[in-house]
Amino acid sequence: MLKEISLNSYWEFKLDRKNEGLGNEWYTAIPDNTDNIWVPSCWNESDEELFDYEGVAWYFRKFIFKEIQDVKRYVLFFYGVNYKCDIWLNGKAVGSHTGGFTPFEIDITESLVINGENLIAVRVDSEINNMTSPPIGVDWFNYGGIYRDISIIGTGESWLEDVTVVTKMNGEVAVTIDVGNFTAAGDYSINLTVDDKDRMEPVYDVTEKITCGKKTITLVVETPKLWSPDSPFLYDFKICLKKNDKPMDYWTHRIGIREFSISNRKVLLNGEVIYLRGYSKHEEYPVTGRTFSDDIVRKDYDLCKKGSANFLRLCHYPHHLKEYEIASETGFLVIAEVPNVNFKKEQFQNPELLELANKQMQDTIKYYKNETCIMFWSLFIECKTYEDAAVDFVPKYIKLAKAMDPTRFVVHASDIPTEDRTYEYFDVVGINYWLGWYNGHTIEDGSLLLDRIAARYPEKPVLMTSGGWEGMYGQHSRKARIKWSEESQADYLESLIDLYVSKDYIIGQIVWTFNDFRVSSWLIDGEAKWPSRPMGINHKGVLDFYRRPKLSYYRLQEAFKKWDEKPV
Repeated sequence: MLKEISLNSYWEFKLDRKNEGLGNEWYTAIPDNTDNIWVPSCWNESDEELFDYEGVAWYFRKFIFKEIQDVKRYVLFFYGVNYKCDIWLNGKAVGSHTGGFTPFEIDITESLVINGENLIAVRVDSEINNMTSPPIGVDWFNYGGIYRDISIIGTGESWLEDVTVVTKMNGEVAVTIDVGNFTAAGDYSINLTVDDKDRMEPVYDVTEKITCGKKTITLVVETPKLWSPDSPFLYDFKICLKKNDKPMDYWTHRIGIREFSISNRKVLLNGEVIYLRGYSKHEEYPVTGRTFSDDIVRKDYDLCKKGSANFLRLCHYPHHLKEYEIASETGFLVIAEVPNVNFKKEQFQNPELLELANKQMQDTIKYYKNETCIMFWSLFIECKTYEDAAVDFVPKYIKLAKAMDPTRFVVHASDIPTEDRTYEYFDVVGINYWLGWYNGHTIEDGSLLLDRIAARYPEKPVLMTSGGWEGMYGQHSRKARIKWSEESQADYLESLIDLYVSKDYIIGQIVWTFNDFRVSSWLIDGEAKWPSRPMGINHKGVLDFYRRPKLSYYRLQEAFKKWDEKPV
C-alpha cells in the first residue's frame, strides 16, 4: 500500500430490532437517536442490554477525506465483521460480505469524495441459523458487530493483488507476485529485498522487469537462520511495484524460513521430528470480547510459553491476522481453522452453504498463507463425515485447499473417529478425545480405541486435536476425580499426556482449552439453555476467563516436558 488510513474511532450506532433501516434508507443519512460506539468492538460488551443481542444494527461515520499524492485507487479494508454486512458510501451500495471471521476489501474509488465529506453506513446482522457457517449451536459465544479494525488503503493505478512466499530449509525462497490492473503498455518492475535485522545490508536485493500480471522470483538466502519454536527468527520481506519508474504499491511482511514434511509417520520441521503440545485458544478476552488487543494477546502467549507449550489450535475460525504474527514472532506452531463446524447431512447437501465454505477457505488461505507459524489448515471441525454427501464433498475441498497451498498439512478435528469415512484424504488423523468427561469410559478403553483407529491408517500420523475436562477455578476437593474440581481436571489431563506419549503413532496433542470462555445458549426443544455450562461459561480452560491459572496449568507445565523425552 502507498497509504493506510485507520477508520478506528467512535462511530454512530443504532439497533434495528424491527429491521426497518433498509426501508427507511438509513444509508442515505444518519437517523435520529443514535449512540456512540467504538469501532472496533463487540456490541455485546458495549451495553448491558446488548449482552445477548443477536440481530441487526447499523454503524455510521462521517469524515473528510483529503487527496493523497500518487494514490489512484482506494480500498475499504475490513479485518472482520460478524456475521453479515452491507456497506454504503455516500448513499451508494459498494459491497457486502458474509462470514464473520475472514478479512475482506471493497474498492471505493468511484464512490469516495476526495477533498470533501463522506458518509459510510454499515448494516450488520449477527444472527446465525442452521445454514450459516458456523451454524447455530456451536459451543462458543456469538459476538456481533464490527469487532476488528477498518482502514482505507491507497495504491497507484496498478497494485500488488497477491503475494505468496514459500520457503525451504535450504534457504530457497519462491516469491510469487500477482499484479492487479496490469496493462501491457506500462513499463513494470519489481524490487524485492530481504532484510536480516542482525545485518546492515539486505541478504537479498533485486529489481526485475515484469512483463505480465504474474511473476515468480526465486532466491536463495545463504546460510539461513531457520525458524523454529526455539529460535523464531523472522526476515523482513519488502516488495515495491513500480510502473514507468513510479511507485504503485508496497508490501512488507516478516517471514521465517522453514519447511514442513512427513516421514515415517512423524511430522518434521526443517527435517527434524517435532512433537507438538499445547492448547486450543478462542479469540476472546475479558471486557473486550473478541476484539483484538496486542498487549493482552502477548500476555496469553507468554503464559502459553511458560506453560511449556509449542503448539496452539486457534479455534474455530480465523483469528485476527495480528495474532498469527505474534505466534510467529514468539515461536508457536499453529492450527488455523475455517468455521466448518458441526456440519451434518443437511449442511453437506446445501449448495449455497458449500459455496460459502469454499469462499471462506479460499479467503483464509489468501490472507493467512504467509504466516510462518501455520503448520495445519483445519478444514472441518466435528463434522458428520460418515454421510455420503460429506464423502463426496471433502476430497474436492481438500484438493482446492492443496491447490492454493501445498506446503501445509490438512486435518479434520473429528469427534467420530471410528465412523469417519474421509480420514484417508487428510495428511494426519485428527481425533477429538472426550472419553471420561462425557461418558463413563476409562483411559484404558481409550487406549484400545486409539490403537484401532491408528491401525486403519498405518501410514498416517495421529494428532490429538482436542480433549479436556472441566474444572472451576477455586473449586477444590479432598478426593480427586470429583467432577468440576481443579484436582479432577489436573489428574485427568496429566493422565492423557501419559497415554499419548506412550503411543508411537501420536505426534502431539491439543488440550481443550487454554482459558475458560463464554458460550451462547443452545436451543433445546425451543428453549434456550446452557447444558453443562454453569454461568454460561465453558470451564475447560487451564486458566479461568480472567487468566488466573488453575492447578492443571501448573501440572501441565511439567507434564508437557514428557514430550521432549519421547523417542524420535
